[in-house]
Amino acid sequence: MTVLRIWLLALLLTSSFTYAETLRVYAAAQVSEMQPLLFDFQRRHPDVDLEYKVFNSNKLNQYIRNGTQPQPDVTISSVMDLQFRLVNDGYALPYRPVARRATNTQDLLPRWAVWRDELYGFSFEPAVIVLNKAFMKDKVVPKSRVELLSFIRRYGDELNGKIGTYDIRAVGIGYLLWSFERIQAANYGQILELFKQHNARTFPSSVSMLSALRKEELLLAYNIMGSYARSWEERYGDIIVVAAEDYTPVVIRSAFINKTTEVPDAAKRFLNYLVSYKGQQMMARETNMPPIRLDIDSPKSANFMRANLIDQLKPIPMDVTLLVSSDQNKREIVITEWENALKEFE
Repeated sequence: MTVLRIWLLALLLTSSFTYAETLRVYAAAQVSEMQPLLFDFQRRHPDVDLEYKVFNSNKLNQYIRNGTQPQPDVTISSVMDLQFRLVNDGYALPYRPVARRATNTQDLLPRWAVWRDELYGFSFEPAVIVLNKAFMKDKVVPKSRVELLSFIRRYGDELNGKIGTYDIRAVGIGYLLWSFERIQAANYGQILELFKQHNARTFPSSVSMLSALRKEELLLAYNIMGSYARSWEERYGDIIVVAAEDYTPVVIRSAFINKTTEVPDAAKRFLNYLVSYKGQQMMARETNMPPIRLDIDSPKSANFMRANLIDQLKPIPMDVTLLVSSDQNKREIVITEWENALKEFE
C-alpha cells in the first residue's frame, strides 16, 4: 500500500537559524479530517516540523511491531483493539497531559477515554449506515437494523451487488466493528445472510465506499465512520447518513506517544494539543470528528451525544476487553464466520 505523506514545514517566525525538530505522526486517519488540527498545531508550535503519514491500520500496527525505521513519535488510530494491544505490549511512553493534571480532571478528559496514562482518546465517533440520496428518492429511510433488513428484502433486485462494507480481513476498523456487532446485534446472522444473498461487496476504506456511492456503484454502505460520512455529505450532498436507532456503535479515536521517540518534548506538546480545550474546539469547529472533552458543548461533541442519545449509542469500551477482540484465536473465529457468510462480488 502506498503511504501518503504530507509535510507541514514550520514557519520560521523566530530566528532564521532556529533548529526545528521533526515530529513524526503516523496515523490510520484521513488527512482531510486531521488537517485543520495539524495546521493549527503547526501554527502554535513553529519550532516543530510535522511529518504526517497515513497508513492502513493493520499495516501501521505491523510497521511499529517490526521496528521499521523511522518509527513514529506519535501513533493515531480509531482501531481501538490494535492501539490497546500496542500499549499493553509496551510500545507507549507514559505521559499525563495538562488536561489530566488539572484539579477538575473529570470535567476535562473522562476516565473512559484514558488507559494507564499512555493511551488517550480524543474523538468519539459513531459508525453509520450511508445511502445513495438519488436512490432513496420516494423511499422511506430505514432507521434501525430491523428496518434495514426489511428495506433490503423489499429492494433486493436494485441492491444486488450494490451493498458495501469493510473487508474485515484487511481493514482494522472493519474487524473491530464486526466483532462488536457480533455481540450486540440480535439480528447479526440475518444481516450476514442478506448481505450474502445480495452479493455485498467489500472495500478497503470508508472513502472508497463513499466514492462508490457517488458513482452509484453502491447504493448502501454499512458501518462507515461517521466523521468521514458527514464530511462527504457536506461536500457533495449526494448521500443520506443514518445513525441506527436500535444502537449505534461508537469508536474512540486515540493517540499515544511511542516509547522510541527521540523528540519526547515535541510529542508531548502534540498530545497535549489534541486533548487541550483549544485543540478540541478546533476539532468541533473545523472537522466532523466529535471532540471527547466534557467541557466542549458542541452538538457533535461526546458530551452532547452522550446526554441526548444515551439509549442509542453503544461505545466500544477502551479497556482490557479489547485484548479479547485482538486475540488471534478470536480473530480467526470472527473472520472465518464472516467469510463463510459473505462471498466476493464477481
